[in-house]
Amino acid sequence: MTFPSDAAAHLPGRRVTGKEAGGWLAPIPGLLRRDPYHCYWLGDHLFPVSITGVLAAGKSSYAMARIAATQAIWQPRGTTCHLALELSLKAQRATPRCQHRQVQLLEHPQHGEAFAEYADWVEPLLNHGRWQQVQVIASERPTCCLVRNVAGTYDTAFLDPALPIPSDRPSWAAGPARVLADLKSLADGGSTYCTRAQIGGYMALESSQGQWFDYGQTIWCRPGRTLFSAPYTRRECLLAWAAAWSHYSGLHRPF
Repeated sequence: MTFPSDAAAHLPGRRVTGKEAGGWLAPIPGLLRRDPYHCYWLGDHLFPVSITGVLAAGKSSYAMARIAATQAIWQPRGTTCHLALELSLKAQRATPRCQHRQVQLLEHPQHGEAFAEYADWVEPLLNHGRWQQVQVIASERPTCCLVRNVAGTYDTAFLDPALPIPSDRPSWAAGPARVLADLKSLADGGSTYCTRAQIGGYMALESSQGQWFDYGQTIWCRPGRTLFSAPYTRRECLLAWAAAWSHYSGLHRPF
């Protein structure tokens, strides 16, 4: 089955090249993210909403109030874990099979104190064995789609030679199975939840940039342990995103 969000990936000149398929994904020319509000610009074009904003439209006022009430707890923890993973993966890119990444980060001149505070989360995340089984091709990668006028940044993507190639993968998407992954940090007793819509949103944006992903995966980061979810199929993720996008567009883009 071909989803509407996949259509742009089949246009001439927008396909994944062999060089990209085996290495770090090249940045999208002209796309910038401006913090702290996560505003996205492509040249002089400002995107009106991010993937996070689309998904927030589907949350109840009660859920949003709960999120806001605990923000002082989850935000610094999540920011620290995401930054630690980004620095680690980019360091590993520069120096393959880099050792003692957690020690280097704990001694980081700017962020070492924060990394030390959340070491129970950071160390198991960076030292998980899965990083030795895959080839990382992206970390904190901004992406966008001009058709839907949406942008966002996903946490990481990698090639996994152990996963089977899905039968519906187009012939031009060469190489091992391609996985787009989302990192979530949790308190010790925190519950997992469905992230397929978020991952599917990033898949849809990347599809418009000529990047194909076969699977999605969630990285659950807890104190003392990190778990990788079972892989989600592309279909599961895109269907969940389609439902979220339909709800959002019905509320905010009724035209």
